[in-house]
Amino acid sequence: MRSGFIAIAGRPNVGKSTLVNALCGGKVAIVSDKPQTTRRRIFGIANGEDYQLILADLPASSGRSTR
Repeated sequence: MRSGFIAIAGRPNVGKSTLVNALCGGKVAIVSDKPQTTRRRIFGIANGEDYQLILADLPASSGRSTR
């Protein structure tokens, strides 16, 4: 059996939580039309016949500099 960790990161409102839910096969992360719905990391597990994936849904990165 093979296993791995995957972190899903990106801009707000691009479907990161929806992707995690689809890969896990159920509702793991909350999905909303409002930006910044995911405030903390959410983990989900996707199992296959010969693999296991641990998915991390991360909060959105704004891409702004904090100088």
